[in-house]
Amino acid sequence: MSDWLKKANRVLSDLAGEAGRQAESVQLQAKLGSLDKELDNVYIEAGKRAEELLQERRVYDDELRVILERGREIKEKMMELRQRAQDLRHEPEAEPEAEAEEAAPQPEPTEASSQPEPATETPPQPTPTATPEEAAGEKACPTCGGEVTTHMVFCPHCGKELKE
Repeated sequence: MSDWLKKANRVLSDLAGEAGRQAESVQLQAKLGSLDKELDNVYIEAGKRAEELLQERRVYDDELRVILERGREIKEKMMELRQRAQDLRHEPEAEPEAEAEEAAPQPEPTEASSQPEPATETPPQPTPTATPEEAAGEKACPTCGGEVTTHMVFCPHCGKELKE
């Protein structure tokens, strides 16, 4: 029976040793991940400082100048896209019927046209009770006023849950 206890004891100590090595490996991986993030932050900080120096005309390295120029171009594109997105959010939608009426040329009155025209006009259409936004399934977010559709659960602008 003592042989059995010795074997069990060895197996348990081997398992404990393996568990300890696994725990140490996980800790090392976590430290490596942390150091990797810290290194990325240092590179970001160095890049920002290099950009400042370039703007002050104190950078003379051509390779660095090319990299920073590419970053500046990307920032400009991002600013343009943000502006376009903001313009789209604040641009009122034109009603299709109003555009068609504005585009139709109106004849100028002449002596011949002062006579009553034959009754070929279409009768006036009933006015809809819903607003164009409601008819299209759109409404304003009660929190931020951003445009949302009736089927949305959360506002894409502020993230607030939309109640029915």
